[in-house]
Amino acid sequence: MSQNFIALDFGSGKITAVLTVYDENTGTCRVRHAAAETCPSVSTCYILDFDKTVRALNRLFAQLNEFISFTPTVVVGLRGDFLSFRRCGGFHPVQSPNQLITDKDVRAVLDKSIPPNLPQTLEVVDLLPQSYTVDGKTGVQNPVGLAGNCLEAETFLSLGLSTHLNNLNRVLAAAGCEDFEAVPTVLALCENLLKPEEKQTNTLLLDIGAANSSAALYHKGMLEDAREITLGADLIVQEVADILQNDLKATRALLKDYSYGDDEIMDDVLDDAARKLMRKIQAELRQSLPYIKYGSSTAVICGGGADLPVKNAAKSVLEVRRVRLAAHDDLIADSEDLLAPTYTSALSLALYSQKHGGQNMVQSASLRSKAAGLFDRMLAKLGLN
Repeated sequence: MSQNFIALDFGSGKITAVLTVYDENTGTCRVRHAAAETCPSVSTCYILDFDKTVRALNRLFAQLNEFISFTPTVVVGLRGDFLSFRRCGGFHPVQSPNQLITDKDVRAVLDKSIPPNLPQTLEVVDLLPQSYTVDGKTGVQNPVGLAGNCLEAETFLSLGLSTHLNNLNRVLAAAGCEDFEAVPTVLALCENLLKPEEKQTNTLLLDIGAANSSAALYHKGMLEDAREITLGADLIVQEVADILQNDLKATRALLKDYSYGDDEIMDDVLDDAARKLMRKIQAELRQSLPYIKYGSSTAVICGGGADLPVKNAAKSVLEVRRVRLAAHDDLIADSEDLLAPTYTSALSLALYSQKHGGQNMVQSASLRSKAAGLFDRMLAKLGLN
């Protein structure tokens, strides 16, 4: 049996979409089609013009429709500084007569990890279980079936401003997509681009977009922090335009056709601009206490703005031992163009939804009215339901 996945990634003035097909019999994922629609009416997941965004989505869906053979699962990536992240913890006394931990206990401890005093303006968009503790024994991965009196959970919480989530919901519904799974894009990238050994060290993931970048820090297998940063590759374009005394349109056209290494002077200009971007990103990262505490020895860089100058700048400015550019170059695709870096985020979202069973979740309802659906999805991630 095959299942279709459509992933939508809202960028800066652009919406990117990919269609993948997962074959359950062979366990393989095939990339059928990818498309990008210029849309000045979006800025990351901020909707600036309702009608124009709906029309852009309709054009994207029309392009994908001819390649779809089964009803698709739709996953939407969330990015932008309306998102915030925090580590949380919950405590739950095991109440079964034989003191054996059940799915119900796991559900309860995850529920209790959500702070009860969250502002009404925020909604929970994802809750990632990181580890469990049973009667003081830490590092438990799956507590179901174990005996214990007290179950604790460490979780990583993703929150979003309700107004912007509702606007996104309304736009998608108007484009005929009422059921979708919404996932913070940075979480999908972490799961699908970072190697297991990288998660065990102090590894920083940086997703460089045009006007927005996402960052996530791992330490000893735990996701310590994530941040949305309103800086991106547009800063490099602006810096190059200032140096060359060109307008932005001409500079973008120049950089689009330029290959790093062709001209030493131009390379120096790009290197300087990339270092400026990385210094500004570093200043944002230094507002994170986990980043200050743990630092990073490895940086993994992805996104449409991830190139050699940015890689070199990250190594020198962030002072990490190892930097690598990451993309999905190992997937089966109808064309190599479908695996271009500009589609990395959308591909990660499709893979993320595929791995977790394609559980649909509509984001407009508040967490409190859909708690059961949220935690069913959390349990599905762990294979507990």
